[in-house]
Amino acid sequence: MRLLFFSVLVIIATTVQAQPDDLLSGTDRFHHAFYDRFTNEVTFEPFQEINWEAKARTTLKWLNLDKPTHGQIARLRVEEGEDETYRSVEFRAPIDPAVGASTYLLIYATGIVPIQPVELKGSVNFTFDKSISVVKERSFSGVAVAKPQHSVTSAAFAVLGKPADVQDVDPSVKFVRRKQAGSAVYDFTDGSRTITWVTSSKDCSGKPASEYECQDAESAFSFRLAGQHLLLVKWKDSFCDSSYTLFSVDTALKEIAGNGYDCDL
Repeated sequence: MRLLFFSVLVIIATTVQAQPDDLLSGTDRFHHAFYDRFTNEVTFEPFQEINWEAKARTTLKWLNLDKPTHGQIARLRVEEGEDETYRSVEFRAPIDPAVGASTYLLIYATGIVPIQPVELKGSVNFTFDKSISVVKERSFSGVAVAKPQHSVTSAAFAVLGKPADVQDVDPSVKFVRRKQAGSAVYDFTDGSRTITWVTSSKDCSGKPASEYECQDAESAFSFRLAGQHLLLVKWKDSFCDSSYTLFSVDTALKEIAGNGYDCDL
């Protein structure tokens, strides 16, 4: 609890060196979530095992997944900048009962909102031989498409949970980079305490070492989820349309998950 009865502001200053974790990683608990500004869809990686191949075979009746014909291959998508031997196709499928039976929360740039999965969105990726006629490799993947309880314009992570699990949402916290040479140093101010976090970048005076170092924060808010104190930071990123870091908050900040998408690297 905060000691709000103190008449004097108490500042707890703690410095921690950032760990060289892959900040694009999700975790078993915090799954990557994505917002598509063109479709206004929110998607996330399901927490349940989905047989995407079975979903594709049921849905893509027009396509022979094992030996597609030349006409079928012509209907597959060629990604811009990809080798022509790589093709893909997307499909939509009804929500899986196992996915629909759970409750979910979306952590987005400025808050948390319940979300309800409404359908599955899958893809099949093919690698053909040079003649574009024989399948050499094939893979299946997909996401759940969810409807938020209210409209959002961002998405960072999806978690299993319900509104009662969320407490102490505080959008008034500050997460500010110091204007100084050398490593990027950030001060997280939460009520009566300040925690200082130092990135692993050695020099921020020139071009950023990566999209997650030497950047300013666009927004930040803290909250408790099932009793755990957390901080979400959205970065002002010149490489990605959206990039986030999720921290656990104690006497120090610790990065526990990251998400970046629509990145031009």
